[in-house]
Amino acid sequence: MVVSGAMQRDPLTLLLDQETQRLEWLLPVRHSRMAESPFAYFRGAAAVMAADLARHNHSGLLVQLCGDAHLLNFGFFGSPERQLLFDISDFDETFPGPYEWDVVRLATSFLLAARSNGIGDAEQEAICCRALRSYAKAMHQFAAMPFMPMWVARLPLEALIKERGSRNFREHLRHVVAAALHRDSRQAVRKLCEADANGGLRFRHDPPLLWRHVELPPGLLGGLHWREWAEHLFESYKDTLRADMRHLLSRYRLVDAALKAVGVGSVGTRCAVGLFMGESADDVLVLQSKQAVGSVLAPYLSGPAPEHQGERVVQGQRLLQTASDVFLGWTRSLLHHDFYWRHFRDWKGSVEVECLNADGLKDYARLCGWTLAKAHARSGDRRAIAADLGAPKAFAQRLGDVVAQHAQWAQDDHALLLEGIARGQISSSPVV
Repeated sequence: MVVSGAMQRDPLTLLLDQETQRLEWLLPVRHSRMAESPFAYFRGAAAVMAADLARHNHSGLLVQLCGDAHLLNFGFFGSPERQLLFDISDFDETFPGPYEWDVVRLATSFLLAARSNGIGDAEQEAICCRALRSYAKAMHQFAAMPFMPMWVARLPLEALIKERGSRNFREHLRHVVAAALHRDSRQAVRKLCEADANGGLRFRHDPPLLWRHVELPPGLLGGLHWREWAEHLFESYKDTLRADMRHLLSRYRLVDAALKAVGVGSVGTRCAVGLFMGESADDVLVLQSKQAVGSVLAPYLSGPAPEHQGERVVQGQRLLQTASDVFLGWTRSLLHHDFYWRHFRDWKGSVEVECLNADGLKDYARLCGWTLAKAHARSGDRRAIAADLGAPKAFAQRLGDVVAQHAQWAQDDHALLLEGIARGQISSSPVV
């Protein structure tokens, strides 16, 4: 995988072009979150890296890409059978493309995370190589398996925590898992809601990060009352679910909705949470809707344009994950914005990079590399990919310089962002 042609890059223009359709009051928050570090910038700059990746030669072996496979887009969540799983957790940019693109983004994220943690050069390289070698080793394993066992493969989390890896990694995983098991709708209500005048629940109005629909300018809701707007979305979303899930949701009523800023790259898109009540005061359900815009990869890859961007995200997620959220669905607003829906905070958890030392990051790199390979093996030709990879060590050496170049671009681009903020050319916010 080599860079083809002279590189002419304009990263800030790419980032600002993304923002023309986003909520203006959240753009300073996005810029400030990205300004925190080169790694934070990298998280929000999937569009920039897509343009950079498109300049590389590649194998032509296509998979369903995650599209934004950095290390914090992997995490824990609850399966429909109420088991805690680890898998890719973000699919906003999912699109069919060459397998190398996800691999390079994953390895680059580990290199930048190691630098953010002050880890030395030799260990940085070892962490990056661990991610690449883990991906290649796992793909060879999946290539040797019958398709059905590969399709349902899952990592044994208890064995991971108790038996494998460094003490730093095991102890941090215990902390993350314990916290994830307490993250559910009731925990979300305790954090995001307050009592109204009648003793019921409503979201706490806390702009700009949490903005109740009832307080929004009418134009953002097409001139409709917030309830009419939200219930239109909810009813059309239910049409994309299985019959049993429609029955489940019929036992809940919508009581409030709010826009909620999330993540780094998604800040400024129309992301919302809905509060639903069942038959008793402690029977609560919180669902999240996220605006789905075109994948940042789409301009650089051939193929038909999706008819619905929310459906693109949902179908990509179902293909890449071993098990998926049963609340996944999609809808389109009356202003023609596409959305997908999912359960909010359903045992969701992710590592805290700053808590991992060099050994911990190596262990986490192995975990993410295996997980990405499993996702690609489900959607692509796993045997052809394994043959293209060759020996894991040689594959890591082959991509090492490419990953280092992307990490350097991210650091340089982050410096440009800081300069733009300092000069007042790019807005920023004290609220992040």
